Amino acid sequence: MKKKVAVLLSGGIDSSFACYLLVSRGFSVVGITFKNGYKFSCNISSAYYVCGKLGVPYHVIDIKKEFKKFVIDYFIKSYLQGLTPNPCVVCNRYIKFGILLDYVKKLGCEYIATGHYAKTLEEDGRLILTRGKSIFKSQEYFLAGVSPQVLKKAIFPLGDYTKEEVKKKIKKLDIYPFSIVESKDICFIEDDYREFIRSSLKNHNAYAGKIKDIKGNLLGTHKGIYYFTYGQREGLGISNVRPLYVKDINYKTKEIIVAERELILKKKFKVKELNWFYPPQNYKNLKVKLRYNSYPLDCDIKIENEDTLICELKNKDIPSPGQFAVFYDQDRVVVAGFIAKEN
Repeated sequence: MKKKVAVLLSGGIDSSFACYLLVSRGFSVVGITFKNGYKFSCNISSAYYVCGKLGVPYHVIDIKKEFKKFVIDYFIKSYLQGLTPNPCVVCNRYIKFGILLDYVKKLGCEYIATGHYAKTLEEDGRLILTRGKSIFKSQEYFLAGVSPQVLKKAIFPLGDYTKEEVKKKIKKLDIYPFSIVESKDICFIEDDYREFIRSSLKNHNAYAGKIKDIKGNLLGTHKGIYYFTYGQREGLGISNVRPLYVKDINYKTKEIIVAERELILKKKFKVKELNWFYPPQNYKNLKVKLRYNSYPLDCDIKIENEDTLICELKNKDIPSPGQFAVFYDQDRVVVAGFIAKEN
């Protein structure tokens, strides 16, 4: 009996080619698009066309309320608490591999597939999440917040492809006559994320405050703590003899603390809300990505308690509280979690 799989379709080339691959491999496929209330997040007409060409049933699900609760509210709240959020990680955990996985089970689908460039494999009954072939577009980072038990029900058809290979191959197929547009960094924001947050506030002055140096000297003022991220240098609205960077964002006092670069670099930081792919224990000689596009850094990790580990970098860097840290043993994900904010 054919395995029945639901493919999450955005209307872009990645998910469309993933759908094509599954059909060509003999899966019983159902196309799914979720509406989150933001018109630039998906192209329903393109997804509908692709499913028609492939002879695949197609469903559109409206999850505006759920998306607002789990992604939008989290995104805004994080910035207002002096954190730097990662909405894609949270969306994968709670929406794509949470709410939607429950939905497709009701359609009789055993698996859920996406257009992520990533791979999974099983060893001794344990699921391993690894980088895909696409070096610069590999997206296992965004999936590292989803539990291994859930990812056992996931299929990533693009794991053995690069982005350029997908572009070339889909042009030769009679399923996608549309122009190829790169995905947006944040699907629900059209322009500036700071203005997006500002538009949600009833009192625009509630998060304005002062900019100070580490000695407490007043250097200027700002119109909202959500305009800043850790390590930020540009757009501070202040001048100094030497470049200054954001060292701390105090959401209680609404103060931005800045310092010279050597004073904001850290060797150790904590990571919480851990999602383990390897057995939980201390590990040496791993790599860690502090952001999706960041260069992997050499590190060791030590468990502090059940839900917290301490990362010790071999060379100092600037971890951003609220961002997602993913630890690797070569191409394999060991553990991942959110960078904690120091008290």
